[in-house]
Amino acid sequence: MTKKNILNLALLLIVTLLISIINFSENENYELERLSTIDITSIKTITIQHNGNTTIINKPANAGWVIQQPVNIDVNKFRINSILKIINAPVHSRYSLQDIDLASIGLEKTTTSISLNEHVIDFGIINPITNLRYVKFENRIYTIEDVYYPLLNSHFGTLVSLKLLPTNSSISKLILINQTIARDDNNLWQSNITITADNIVKTLDHWQTMQAFGVHAYLERKQLGEVFIYTDNKQKPISYVITDRNPWLILARPEIDLEYHLDIEAYDLLITPR
Repeated sequence: MTKKNILNLALLLIVTLLISIINFSENENYELERLSTIDITSIKTITIQHNGNTTIINKPANAGWVIQQPVNIDVNKFRINSILKIINAPVHSRYSLQDIDLASIGLEKTTTSISLNEHVIDFGIINPITNLRYVKFENRIYTIEDVYYPLLNSHFGTLVSLKLLPTNSSISKLILINQTIARDDNNLWQSNITITADNIVKTLDHWQTMQAFGVHAYLERKQLGEVFIYTDNKQKPISYVITDRNPWLILARPEIDLEYHLDIEAYDLLITPR
């Protein structure tokens, strides 16, 4: 296992733990003042800025959340819902701008902020004594539990859906390592190798439903092959480059700076079904 793989696994565990803490905090700190009483369901736009990078997430009318910048892609709904909770985060202390030195708490020139509609929250440093994070919201300074910041200062892949294909997409053709699967003139699924109809259907279903256990920033590695998935009769396919098979399967999309990590058993189900 490479150091990069170990790091990605560690980051996945940390994010999972943080989300659990956020939910626990919501239940345990009901007696504390809240950062605001803004209704989460009224929020339609999320903008995250960190070290000069911007991620924009929108919720169109009668539709779900979708990342629109830096790429257009489905979101990890669970993590977006966790981020939204910051607007009602339990507050442990608050100060006026005149009562505290902004430079000393990292809020004179912040490098990380989140905008929920027009509501902007700037992030400062952690108080070394309380381990609480300083934030600025509506011209006041607050301290909150440090469970939201790690979701904002990570690569945008942390917020991307774990599914391999877009929501509501339908496969029209698969070009895999060992075969091509497509419909014939009678609209029946066929392969150019010997494989049962049931296994063809299972392969299509695996591509439609299987989820990665993590989505990370793309890391250039040796290419071990490439597969192409045509959806909804679109001319341009979704392509995945196979970049690792040990200890797990990594399917990369270099053009959008993402790679998907799956259990190694997925290789036979997705890449070389028989």
